[in-house]
Amino acid sequence: MAMEPLPAARKKPMTKGKPGAKKRFGGGDYAKKDTGKYTPKLLGKAYFQRRRGCPFSGPKAAKIDYKDVRMLGKYLSDFGKILPRHLTGVCAAKQRELATAIARARMLALLPFVVKVDPATDRAERQERMAARAARMADRAPRAEAAPAPAQPTVQGE
Repeated sequence: MAMEPLPAARKKPMTKGKPGAKKRFGGGDYAKKDTGKYTPKLLGKAYFQRRRGCPFSGPKAAKIDYKDVRMLGKYLSDFGKILPRHLTGVCAAKQRELATAIARARMLALLPFVVKVDPATDRAERQERMAARAARMADRAPRAEAAPAPAQPTVQGE
């Protein structure tokens, strides 16, 4: 029984610079301004994305306190998870303080560890939202011709 030869290995393309290093600025992805900063391009036009400042940094910033449940709740998701920095705009040092404060509030039962959603309640709320959305969409639709409502399926045994 003859063995088939192994396929030839492909050579890796040659790259400039250190191996594994990423090209930081190049090509048409970035536009250079007079200040020396680079701004990303969107559809061919350079735009400036304003960086939000940390809400806990600065002279008149709010203090992070584990007893301030209302403020801490703003940094939790609907399921009780801590929101990441890129969504909240909190700096790294203050994010660590925030996580510690949330952990302390959870230990003292001021905040929940997990928020469980009741499937029956969630389903009813979702149906209400869908009905409200359908009503809004019906208001926006032109009233030139009224479409008949779809027939509701009947359940046997009732």
